[in-house]
Amino acid sequence: MKENPSVSIIMNCFNSEKYLVEAIESVFSQSFTNWEIIFWDNRSTDGSANIAKAYRHKLKYFLATKHTDLGVARNLALNQANGKYVGFLDCDDLFLKDKLKNQITFMEMHDYVMSYSSSIIIDCNGKEIKRRLTKNDSGHIFGKLLRHYEINMQSVLINKSTLVSKDLNFDVSLKFNPDYNLFMRIASMYPIGVLREPLVKYRVRKNSLSSQTLSIAADENKY
Repeated sequence: MKENPSVSIIMNCFNSEKYLVEAIESVFSQSFTNWEIIFWDNRSTDGSANIAKAYRHKLKYFLATKHTDLGVARNLALNQANGKYVGFLDCDDLFLKDKLKNQITFMEMHDYVMSYSSSIIIDCNGKEIKRRLTKNDSGHIFGKLLRHYEINMQSVLINKSTLVSKDLNFDVSLKFNPDYNLFMRIASMYPIGVLREPLVKYRVRKNSLSSQTLSIAADENKY
């Protein structure tokens, strides 16, 4: 690699104690070690805060002044990130051991400002259900993503300087898919790196989206 870049992993949390230790440990177990966790506690009322604070080393804990929508919370967490790259990990999902090492090497080699990978879908007990393999090739793939959106947020890494220079962040008017909106705006401007190998595990849980959120999905997708 050209240098030893740092990575900020954004973890937005609201009452996520059940799988939280497993998620955090998947970052601490990375073969690439130059990272920080930006842990944004969106006013949790369960044991999430105590779990996060127990790590201290390399996990920076922030407590929101008030509970906000996810897009707002992610922007606030991004403002605290110091890494050259930023990634995202929901509190019930997992990074595979070489996720950061392989992805950063790939991005540095090809000078991509954003990349994503295939993912492994797991159930609530961590059992593999299937593998969601990427179909797109790296490059200018905005049109392909419009027809077949395949980006798993946990697998994404973005060069933070791109976000800053282009004033890009999560659209706070969106509640269902602010991540889709941000990633597609980046894809409309830059070539995107696509890795075939699964680098993350994405946990599928029943009722993970509220009926209210699902009811606005169609309108937000149209927007």
